[in-house]
Amino acid sequence: MTHRTKWTALLLLIQLLLLTSSCSSDDDQPYPSIVTEMADLLTNDKGYLSMLRLDDGTRFSVTNNQGDFAKKALYRVLCGYTAEGASATIYQLTGAYILRDSSQVAQRDPVAVRSVWRTPRYINLHLAPKTQGGNQYWGFITDSIQQSITSEGDTLTHAYLSLHHKQNADPASYTEETYASIPLDSVKGIKAASPITLSICTEGGKTQNYEL
Repeated sequence: MTHRTKWTALLLLIQLLLLTSSCSSDDDQPYPSIVTEMADLLTNDKGYLSMLRLDDGTRFSVTNNQGDFAKKALYRVLCGYTAEGASATIYQLTGAYILRDSSQVAQRDPVAVRSVWRTPRYINLHLAPKTQGGNQYWGFITDSIQQSITSEGDTLTHAYLSLHHKQNADPASYTEETYASIPLDSVKGIKAASPITLSICTEGGKTQNYEL
């Protein structure tokens, strides 16, 4: 179960302020063309940003390698960056939750969904929960793993998952844009090409199924 903690978002905000303050204020300088996507941000043994790893496996060394992160850590982020060769400069960071299997404490409180998409290593979610700054809980539920035989005689494994969301009595005062990712290697029994159905309880108590 993933606890909706504040320290990751705060830490990334501090880093964002450091990054933006280092940018040139010269009006004659063209603003760089920034690519924005979900990615992994890794730190070295001294707690400095060292590598940006995209979901297709592409890796960049980070040019503006700020410190004060956890050592040898992986952060999941929505990242705005520019790339040149094997290096990337980061301009924007938004922290994302890495969801773990929470089947034993399954709860399906409703949440607004902006988008859901799959990449080679993750299922990514852009959510819009209502909050008053309290703690909510996130994870995923393994409803079932089903196997069938295709017409070619191959075994097809299909995973049926649900979003675990516990509102935890946090009043629904305002919307908070929230990003989260389910690592595919944490869904036991599936292969890289296995189809996945993700069910999410949305506002109004309706269930939306996403075929991924």
